[in-house]
Parts: sequence; structure tokens; C-alpha cells
Amino acid sequence: MIIDGIKIGKGSRKTWNLIAAETAAGKIGIPVTAINGIENGPTLAILAGCHPCELVGIMASINLSRALDPKHLAGSVIIVHLQNVMGFQFKTSYISPLDGVNMGRAYPSFNGSGIEGVDRGKEATHKAKSPTYQVADKLFNEVAHRADYLVDLHGGELNEWLIPNIEIFTIGKSSIDSKTRALAKAFGFDIVWEVPQGSIPEMPNYPQSGSLVYESVRMGIPAALCECGREGKIEEEYVEKTYQGLINVMTSLRMLQGTKVQVEPQVLVGGHVLFAKRGGLFVTKSKAGDKVLKNQILGHIIDLTGEVIETFSSPSDGIILNMITLGIANPGDMLYVIANLTK
Repeated sequence: MIIDGIKIGKGSRKTWNLIAAETAAGKIGIPVTAINGIENGPTLAILAGCHPCELVGIMASINLSRALDPKHLAGSVIIVHLQNVMGFQFKTSYISPLDGVNMGRAYPSFNGSGIEGVDRGKEATHKAKSPTYQVADKLFNEVAHRADYLVDLHGGELNEWLIPNIEIFTIGKSSIDSKTRALAKAFGFDIVWEVPQGSIPEMPNYPQSGSLVYESVRMGIPAALCECGREGKIEEEYVEKTYQGLINVMTSLRMLQGTKVQVEPQVLVGGHVLFAKRGGLFVTKSKAGDKVLKNQILGHIIDLTGEVIETFSSPSDGIILNMITLGIANPGDMLYVIANLTK
């Protein structure tokens, strides 16, 4: 196995900084561990830290890399411990402070016949690649493009509280969708959230071009988002759950010996994302994990005189998978993510 010009022979491992971009001050290195098993098998790519303060996935990726022994591994594992180095350095939520780009929207787009860069001509006055786009391009071509399966580790950012779930993007092709669903189930989590494009009315283009998981699936690679953790914390319960989920996936793929986990998850399809239209203090009556009924009041925004100026209710029966915990809201802020409950 050769990655970034570095050879990792069978039964060996290598950890290094993959040079993926540069700034005026120097090169940007991305911490990577590659483990090549002694036996033949699939290649699993695991990437963490797309959003800088989603730390549970970063910690779980470190623990996994230290635990895996190439002598007991079939196939290979490529682990990117931290995608967004720039944001991590400055403890910035969602984006890189260097160029203001969300890496979750920066990956190259698969157009059906090959890879091309995200068409920045539609969103800017030029198509030049700032450092975040450079890193995404490098990781997609050196890591994702080599994978047979891919997992993107996410979780709650500094102001987010979510419950553990596996999010997948189905694209209407049974050959890839069936493998994607099997990958999601293999984690052993209680909830799988299936999100075909157009299944969230408030975000009709989600998943959008530039998403690592979406572009991988479009390229024919089964892929999933592992969502676990909250508020930028490293909590052992969630680190262990993520770690064990990855072990379960590798066991299911027969990369590791062991018994497959037999869990029948609750599969939720589509949902709603509620955004603030007004600015003020955000007061919630609900929390992540709550089952809610259609038209149930979830919370409201008050102005600085105490008047309620906006009220939020659930558009459907569902489960709150994610919510914002910061008590300040500006227009356009995401507040609740609700997955549909089917009867």
C-alpha cells in the first residue's frame, strides 16, 4: 500500500503528517496512521475532525490506531486523525479561521464520470483553492479514493448536543445503497438516520456537493457519518461507543476476528431542521433524544424585554437528534434537528 508516496508493507504500520496545503507561514500537515494487515481484505478509511471541536471522533481514532495490530488484521485501515488542523489550533467551531470554509462542504465533487473540484465559480468570483479546499482535495485523492468503505467521525460541536446515531445518504442505486445500509447497521448503534436528498424540506439540497460521505457514496464507496459526542467534550462514554462501533464495523467486514454484533437499529428517514428567523435569547423546553409529536412546542426566542417573538414547534412526529445549547440565537441559526418517526 502506497499513500502520499509512502509505502506501508504488509504487516506494518506508519504514522506521519501528510502535507496537504500551505500558508504564508509554512506547510499544513495532516496526522495520518495507515495500518496494512498481514492478510488480504478491504480497505477502510476513517476520518475525524472535519469540524474542529468534534473531539470524540478524534480521540476514538487515536485509540483505534494504537489498539490495532497489523498481525491480526485482514486488509488495511487508513486513519485521518484530524482533517481540519487550522480550526483545531484556534478552537473554532465548524470552519477554518484561515479561510472561513466549512470542510464539510469542500470535498471534490463526483460528476458521474470522474472527480472534479467543487465548482466555486457558482459561489465566488474565482475558482482558486484556499487551504481548506487544498486539504480536502488531498485527502479525497490520497485516502477516500483508495477506500472500499469510508467512515467520517462527527459529533456535537461546541454548542451542540446530540444523541449517538449513524447518518447515511442513499442515492437511489440499490447496488450501493444496500452496502451503505449494511455498513450503518454494523456499528451496533440504536439509531440509523437515512437522509436521501430532498428529505429535509428546510434544506432541500442536503446532502450537498462537497460532503465527504455524499461524494464517496456517489463514487460507489459505501460511507457513513458516525455522530457521537456533545459540546466539544471528550467524554469516555462516547469515545468508547465510537471506538466499539468501529471495531464492530471491522468485525462485520471480516477485517478482525470476532462475533458480529446483532443489533436491529431504529431506522429513521428524513426529517426537519428548524432555524431561527428572529434574534434574541433561545429558551428550549426540549432536549436531544426527546420523542416529540407533530405541532408540539419545542422552545421559543424572547427579546431583551422578555417578550416571546418566535415559537418553535415540531413539523412532524419525530426524535430530536441534535440541538443547539447556546442560549443566544441570531436569524439563520440552526436550533433543532428532528428525524421523522414513522408509524
